[in-house]
Amino acid sequence: MLCNSLLRAAACGGRVSRPSLRLRNKVAVEARRYLATVKTHEALAGKANETGKTADTDRWLKSVQGIDPFKQVHPRTSTSTSTSTNTSAAISTGEGEGGPTAAAGTDCSRHGECGHAHQSHSHSHSHNNQLEHSIREFLGSTRQHPRAGLKADELVVKCPVCSPGKPRRLAYSAHLNTNTGAFVCTGCFEQGSWEKYQELARRRNFQNTIPRSRATDPPPFEFAETTLMRLQSNLTNDSDIYAALTGQEKGQLRLRPEVLAQYGVGLGFVNADIPEIPDLAALAEGSGGSVPCLVFPRTAFRTNSFIESSRDSDPEIVLPAGYGGRARGPRNAALASMIEDSGKLASSAVGGSDSSVGYAALPEFRTVQLKIVGWNTADLEMYVPVDDAQAGLFGFHIASAESSDVILTGHELDAVAAYQETGIPAVSLPKGPYQLPLDAMRALERFERVYVWLDDDHQGVAAAELITRKLGVDRCLIVRTKGGDPQGAKSASIALARGMDLGGILERSQPVQHDKVLDFSALREAVKFEVTNPDLIRGVESTDLPGWNARFKGLRPGELTILSGATGSGKTTVISQMSLDFCKSGVSTLWGSFEIPNVRLATRMMSQFAKRDVSKAPGEIDYWSRKFEQLPMYFLKFHGSTQPETVLETMRHAVYAYDVKHIIIDNLQFMMSMQAKGMDKYDAQDAAIATFRQFATDESVHITVVAHLRKDQPATDVDINSIFGSAKVTQEADNVVILQRHGNSESKVRVLNVLKNRFDGTLGKIYIAYDPDTLGFSEIPAPRARKTIKVVKSAVRLSMADRLVAEAEAGGSFEDLIDDSGNELLPPAAKGVAA
Repeated sequence: MLCNSLLRAAACGGRVSRPSLRLRNKVAVEARRYLATVKTHEALAGKANETGKTADTDRWLKSVQGIDPFKQVHPRTSTSTSTSTNTSAAISTGEGEGGPTAAAGTDCSRHGECGHAHQSHSHSHSHNNQLEHSIREFLGSTRQHPRAGLKADELVVKCPVCSPGKPRRLAYSAHLNTNTGAFVCTGCFEQGSWEKYQELARRRNFQNTIPRSRATDPPPFEFAETTLMRLQSNLTNDSDIYAALTGQEKGQLRLRPEVLAQYGVGLGFVNADIPEIPDLAALAEGSGGSVPCLVFPRTAFRTNSFIESSRDSDPEIVLPAGYGGRARGPRNAALASMIEDSGKLASSAVGGSDSSVGYAALPEFRTVQLKIVGWNTADLEMYVPVDDAQAGLFGFHIASAESSDVILTGHELDAVAAYQETGIPAVSLPKGPYQLPLDAMRALERFERVYVWLDDDHQGVAAAELITRKLGVDRCLIVRTKGGDPQGAKSASIALARGMDLGGILERSQPVQHDKVLDFSALREAVKFEVTNPDLIRGVESTDLPGWNARFKGLRPGELTILSGATGSGKTTVISQMSLDFCKSGVSTLWGSFEIPNVRLATRMMSQFAKRDVSKAPGEIDYWSRKFEQLPMYFLKFHGSTQPETVLETMRHAVYAYDVKHIIIDNLQFMMSMQAKGMDKYDAQDAAIATFRQFATDESVHITVVAHLRKDQPATDVDINSIFGSAKVTQEADNVVILQRHGNSESKVRVLNVLKNRFDGTLGKIYIAYDPDTLGFSEIPAPRARKTIKVVKSAVRLSMADRLVAEAEAGGSFEDLIDDSGNELLPPAAKGVAA
């Protein structure tokens, strides 16, 4: 990215174009750093003369213009061997934009520095060859099957730290730079040099993961080309769905057929009763009871120059079977045909410089995963394959190596609409409309400008600001589709369906303001929107407990909730069900269970997710496990007493890596146990609560903390002061809820007593009943209060007719009208009857 900006600056005679103004300081720093390094080498070599300085300055200008004698050309355009040859030729002959100074360097006697340049280049090239040889040899000895990363000079390999104990599909999480040998793991954040990677990988725990046979880890899943092409043809053959996507009438999305074909959107069929895909042929063909689903392919690099040249460069190394792109089968003809057939039409349709992307670079890409979304079934969303899928993005193949801008959307059809109307390559978030995984972040690093175009609602705006800060506020712009109009379009595809100008909407995009300094002008529109649209600022609502929505108006980020109750009242069961409910709505959740082991907690939550006890149906465990695994649910690996600083550091990592928006701490007393004694334990608990309160505000997440009641508090007489600890616990909290039993100890009815609600002050009770079949609670109406009754000792026994009248007026059964002594209990209206 920086090299491209320098190139444009040099081509403009030193003038930096407006999109690159923010890189001016980086340019200056790189220039000064390079010249300082050159002068250091000159001093060491005893050649600090004027001629040498000129030669080094010219060589730096060559590197700015793409002729770098010390680095390889971008791996997407050339292999390392051809790069070194062409570069040396350019320097020696003065070809390209090197100018007369470079040409004069052919006479080494006239320019002594020329020999020094050749020596430096030879040394660098030799070092690169040694590094490549070392990487190939070591990966071969550990029997890995590296994947091509989402960056052109990157391999995805096993992490030497966190891969032991993980299944193979999760073990490949380390990103290795093939030019420098540096690696970073997106799972545990371990990073370092190539020497450090080898050192860590030689430890016993990693060595135990190496297959003992000659076989290696199998390559990633490959799609049959005929199946992909069949899915694309299914869409064009279905006249109703195709018209809804491409039609120009009211209510139709107005997407152009050639752009849909360029993205490879298809149509499949999934059984509505058992939404599971046995094979891709069934997805393409369908069967009885199947429903139509849109299919969105995710693409990634098929290979890179490092993998492609593995066999040719070092034939003496015994590489694993299938290692390298050539051994993995033919190119993806389905992806090739969908762009070649529509490239010219798309080029004229979008009219952008990047619209014809994909011709030369097309063989580099492959389809790595399919996202399947129900057409008329809102809750149907699947991924194929679920396991062992190489990281990819929808629309990744659209952006060429020369693309400097990209649009990031939350939904696939929004990406198609944005690219169609603006000509800027557009990709969509891979895990829901509000999550940006680290793999996707690395794929976006090469772009100078990123337009973050998510749903223009309360949750989408908060997610856009979070993603912008992760990618860098200096290169991101947030697109607001509504433009301040409460009735405006929510997303790019809806705006296109309404005939709005998406290009004009994009031009009104704004950067994120500094989060520590605000004036009222920055708050004015938000205040107006909140006052005039109270329903639109509600948080994520619960589908299981409508009473919770009526009182709290949903789950909102930046708040701290305290849930308390007596021991055994069902606090963990309630909060696990509610967290699962929000997670199904797309809220990325982090569970910190310090009391119950994660395995037991996950077993209970999977039963709540399936609405049945899965332990009684062992044959369904695999199916529900795959479904549960698709939820954005994560667990902390802590149990018992843990320092709050350690928990906080892990929470911060989860927020950054997985876009977590809801964190549960269950429970506070178990986490803080044995860390302080006497009165100090109250101070330690207060400090932990204050830390959680600050974390929720700073990271814009909702934190739910489970706390115990005081042991000396009667179970029937609890209030906001009954929670264990000092008053600071409830003072810091935004919401306070106490779970109580209703009735005797055997009753399955519970009461969620809302005692504090900082959002709008709505308090009250929510009655819920436990269902042992689903291991969860369901909301019930409030039990009817008993009527005031009076004991009347009757001198005579009532007749049957009189008893029926008394029973009807009392509103209960006749048995309820008799006390333990046999006396009849009559309401006031029945006194006359008794007389």
